[in-house]
Order: sequence, then structure tokens, then C-alpha cells
Amino acid sequence: MLVDFDMISDNSRIWIYASEVKLNQDNQDYILKKLFSHLRSWEAHKQPLKASAAILENHFIVVAVDESNTLASGCSIDTLQRIIQDLEKDLSMSLMNRLNVYCQIDNSIKCIASSKLKNNVSENTLFYDLTISNKSDLTHFLKPIKDGWCNTLI
Repeated sequence: MLVDFDMISDNSRIWIYASEVKLNQDNQDYILKKLFSHLRSWEAHKQPLKASAAILENHFIVVAVDESNTLASGCSIDTLQRIIQDLEKDLSMSLMNRLNVYCQIDNSIKCIASSKLKNNVSENTLFYDLTISNKSDLTHFLKPIKDGWCNTLI
């Protein structure tokens, strides 16, 4: 069951997928159309999932599911992953590379390979934490590297 992203519970579980390049409007429209089509009928064990999606900062695809009534199952999460993989193929871009770190540098988002992070940032550089798991955590999605998982890489 598809709902508006602003209306889905702040306690909703989220998954974040990131594009290495800024998504143009055509790509964003295509991504959301494909995701919305899937989320309208997304189920776990034949029970509808209350879900939504949004694109933030022209780079980050966020999928949310309100698990207060029905939990997302392994199989339902697998179907979401397949949709994301289809989008990667359709748009010839990577959306699931967890070895990248997205930093805010010079007022723009830069994708930096984790192996090159220490040569390009400081502990105060802001990064987008793709490991957050609840919609409410989006309020501190952007944080200094020293406060995040990647602090050990610099």
C-alpha cells in the first residue's frame, strides 16, 4: 500500500540507496514511477506493506515501510532489492555500492571510495550516513565523519 512519504510514520524502517552521480529529473521520475508501482502491491506473507519512497538531495533513494501492522519479510525485502537492481541496469548506474562514502564538500555531494577517504576529508567533513534504519534518523542523516561509522577510515 503506497502512502505519501511525508505521511508515513517516523518509526518506519528505511533503506537508502545512493547514486554516485546527481540524478536528473528524468531519472528521478523514472525511479519513483518504478518504485511506486512496486510499493502499491508490496506484500509480506500475503499481507500488504504500508510503504513509501522519496529521493533526497538528488542522490539518495529512500524506501520506507511502516512495520507497525506487518513486518517486512526476507522475501519482501528481496523483491525490493531486485527492483533496485533492475533500476541499476535500466539506468546504467550503481545504487548499492556500500564501499562509497557521500560527503558534502564545497556545497556539493561528492562520492568518495572508502579506500580514498582519508586523503580527501577531515574528521569534520560532513557525510551522509546510509546506515540509518528509521525514518526519524533522517534528521541526522548528514553528520561529521568523526560521529559516524566511517571515522575509522581517516
